[in-house]
Amino acid sequence: MIRSRTAFVFLLVCGLVVLGSVSGQQTDASRPGWISDESCGTQHTKPGRADCVQKCWRGGASVGHPEWKPQRAVFVADDDQGIWIVGNPEAVRNLPATHVVLAGKFDCARKTIHVEKIAPAAH
Repeated sequence: MIRSRTAFVFLLVCGLVVLGSVSGQQTDASRPGWISDESCGTQHTKPGRADCVQKCWRGGASVGHPEWKPQRAVFVADDDQGIWIVGNPEAVRNLPATHVVLAGKFDCARKTIHVEKIAPAAH
């Protein structure tokens, strides 16, 4: 009796682990949004903020504040204002504070995106 309960609990735990790993998988998607920095995030969802985003990416040493650490590049989705950390920031380096349509692999568990394609969004 105890063995069957132990086996049942073990199988239940294994099943939950499998379900958890499926829900955290990456999904391919294309979404409109803004390129920003981790510190300012949704504050840069308007044109004209490129200088601030670039400063945040570089860190504060370039503006006399070495205590300000360089910030990671992020994608702010239009639909839910969700902030996704860009896993390959070199793909967005030339598009600070730009409204784009981004295609790539979204990892919901980590809130990251690996950019595969990027294009300016139609206004």
